[in-house]
Amino acid sequence: MKRRLSLICALVLVCATTKAEEGTFPWLDSLDAGDGVKESGRQLIDLPFGLHLLEKPHSNETEFVVGVHGMRSAGYEWVYPLQTMDSESRLTYFYNWDAGSLRCLVPVATDLLEAIGGRIDENPTIESVILVGHSLGGLVVSQLADEWTSDARLDIHTIASPLAGLNAETSDECRQVLPRNESAKVRFFQWRTRFELDNAFNRLDSNPMEVEIPHSVVVTLPETYRNRRLGHNWSVSYVAEQIAEK
Repeated sequence: MKRRLSLICALVLVCATTKAEEGTFPWLDSLDAGDGVKESGRQLIDLPFGLHLLEKPHSNETEFVVGVHGMRSAGYEWVYPLQTMDSESRLTYFYNWDAGSLRCLVPVATDLLEAIGGRIDENPTIESVILVGHSLGGLVVSQLADEWTSDARLDIHTIASPLAGLNAETSDECRQVLPRNESAKVRFFQWRTRFELDNAFNRLDSNPMEVEIPHSVVVTLPETYRNRRLGHNWSVSYVAEQIAEK
């Protein structure tokens, strides 16, 4: 009987340990940016909705970097960029959200803002946050510019993002507005693909990336990157390398 109880306890311990490991997966350095990038992308996009830390903290990091995907993301376009932007001074996060809820991005932005605020409270060494939003993810992160109240500095990077807004009809409380970007603690960067080369936009009548945001820095991406057309998804990798160099 004792032997049977010992076996049951051992199995329970193994299951609990496995569940704990699954709860902290994926580790950033275990993701494969090469031949296994599609599978690694699925691991990212299959995470529950919310903000996920992708590495073990060491309690001396001074920055957060947060990736926010766009519509119909398969996750693979984020594997190399997240690994590239990571450093010894940064904690790297991935924010997974229901990109099918297009009629109201405001609650998504509110959830992200609250989640980041909670992580800052838990990590008093954090001095700055780097928010990187791709495509519709750029609309989400742009909403944080005027709502930011933390003492930490905030850098917002929108990549190939239709900041001119969505065509869907929305209620007043769900209407996306362009940020005034008046806080001295917020820097706003617009990374725009070339309209004619971006297959997500080039069939539209006008370029949805072209908007005026006060005090923002606008960068038009080159036509090619690594001897390939620099299109919609490939743009995340290019910008990640620029952020990593800062």
